[in-house]
Amino acid sequence: MPREARAPFNSTKADIVLRSSDHVYFRVFRCMLVFASPFFESMFDLPQPLKKNTDDETFDGLDVIQVQENSRTLDTLLRFCYPAAIKDPNLEDMDEIEEVLEAAMKYGMEDVEESVRKIMVAPSLVERNPLGLFAIACRHGFEPEARTAARYSLHHPLPTHDNITITRLPENITQGLAEYRSRCSHAARTLCDNLDWLKHSQTHSFHEWWTSCCPCDSRADVRYMAHGTYPREWWANYMEETSVALEESPCGAAVTKNVANAVERASDCPSCRRRAHQQMDYFTQALALELDKTIAKIPLDITI
Repeated sequence: MPREARAPFNSTKADIVLRSSDHVYFRVFRCMLVFASPFFESMFDLPQPLKKNTDDETFDGLDVIQVQENSRTLDTLLRFCYPAAIKDPNLEDMDEIEEVLEAAMKYGMEDVEESVRKIMVAPSLVERNPLGLFAIACRHGFEPEARTAARYSLHHPLPTHDNITITRLPENITQGLAEYRSRCSHAARTLCDNLDWLKHSQTHSFHEWWTSCCPCDSRADVRYMAHGTYPREWWANYMEETSVALEESPCGAAVTKNVANAVERASDCPSCRRRAHQQMDYFTQALALELDKTIAKIPLDITI
């Protein structure tokens, strides 16, 4: 039995019907399809026969156009095409994103394609599934979106080779992503090992609480040096832990992972503990900012 689509695609005022591959009937307006899609504009510009073929399908007296997309994809696609009064649909499922993209490209719906591409790099979505979105972007030749997704993939542990979201990609693409991550990890480690990026004004303010200028008994640690001054052991331990964390996930979020442990160790010193929490916030912000600037300069060498 024929099944009608949900509102607004069940209007009795519509003048054409689209039938999905799973036999759901969408009542729509020709003018809307013409406005959104050169494909349908060309179709409706073709001369229509004076006499209808008896085999042509109709639905409630309206001509039916059969399409290959399923009802979920068609519903989402059409909602992007309707006026601004109808809210754009939420896209979170990777399969649905790709299906809607392919349909938009097939029918020449450039505005829909642009809307979906913006959704793909929304932080709330790309943070959750960067590899899935990276794969979609690569398969469709979307270089800016691929670069954004690759950068967000650094927030997560190194993916395994059998990760299902990237197995459909060519070897050169997956290898390029692995090399990009390796370069980012190396850059992050270098920032931790060499503190020359710190400004003199910053290290001067830090001297009061984590360097040899501090009157506490915590010994200076020779593992790190900032402008000729060694830091305290508790801070050097934080840097060592952070360096390891950045090796796995070279992103700003990893910088704050071990702050609580550092502040707790600093509490052993009456002088350090008064300002450790506040000053660690200042320092981690500076380190995260420098890391993000460094990562932004690292190229993703792939051809899509």
